[in-house]
Amino acid sequence: MSNVNIRRAVENIGSTTSVYTPIVETVVNAIQAIESARRKAGTVTIRILRAQQLEMEVDTRPDIVGFKIEDNGIGFNKQHRDSFDTLYSDLKIKEGGKGFGRFICLKYFDDLRVDSTFKDGGVYRQRRFLMGKENEFIVNEKVTAAVVFLS
Repeated sequence: MSNVNIRRAVENIGSTTSVYTPIVETVVNAIQAIESARRKAGTVTIRILRAQQLEMEVDTRPDIVGFKIEDNGIGFNKQHRDSFDTLYSDLKIKEGGKGFGRFICLKYFDDLRVDSTFKDGGVYRQRRFLMGKENEFIVNEKVTAAVVFLS
């Protein structure tokens, strides 16, 4: 097994990125997941997460503390999970993917959390994990049976 210093990889990301780059990267991944699922009616939802409002001033808004991006794509099945766990993965190379976008998320945000429902054979499962910050890409991974409401 190789050993990757994730912290150093994040530190070495150039100045050509901005706080918006991880959002763009994540939305592109969501669109690709929808295309992989061959959905005709794909959706991507972006939620802005704000700090708890402590002031009573009308014209102020609490600070943005994160984003939650959801899609109805293929999900983190084994193929996509293994790709995430591979430095410079080539899974999405035909779509222009470089296998590095997840590092940009850690450059601008404290954490990258994945919570995904996917189909494994004929069974829906839920995969949850955090992106590691030391040497492992995937930490605290849990895969459980998923409760799915089909519409």
